[in-house]
Amino acid sequence: MPEKESSSNAVPSTARLEGVIVLLTLLIKLGRYLPWIVLAFAGINMIIAALYFTLWHSMTGGILNLVFAIAGFLFFAQLIRGRRIHRRRYNYRHTRNDPYSETSMTGQREVSAESTEAREHSVKESNSIHTRTSS
Repeated sequence: MPEKESSSNAVPSTARLEGVIVLLTLLIKLGRYLPWIVLAFAGINMIIAALYFTLWHSMTGGILNLVFAIAGFLFFAQLIRGRRIHRRRYNYRHTRNDPYSETSMTGQREVSAESTEAREHSVKESNSIHTRTSS
């Protein structure tokens, strides 16, 4: 059986990988500005609803766009609240008192070094007392 050769129209894996990178970059940029995009669409829906109610005298279109606008404003509020929660979690990670953090371990080492020095000092004093009384 002859082996299958790669077809001439196949995209090399590096080109496919570059395409994925470009797509992910675009999605990250859209995600960064998503709350503002949602807010803009909610505002546009609110304006269209007002136009339906006033100029075009259509209750159905006005109510539909009003529902979309309210949903957009609620979604915008949830997106903003979610971003604030993520920021707080990031800050909490660095400010909480963790017993296993490096600063706590340094403090424990200092305390243990001080207690070791105090023990050595008390042992020296007790030895000097014993030598004085025994002579």
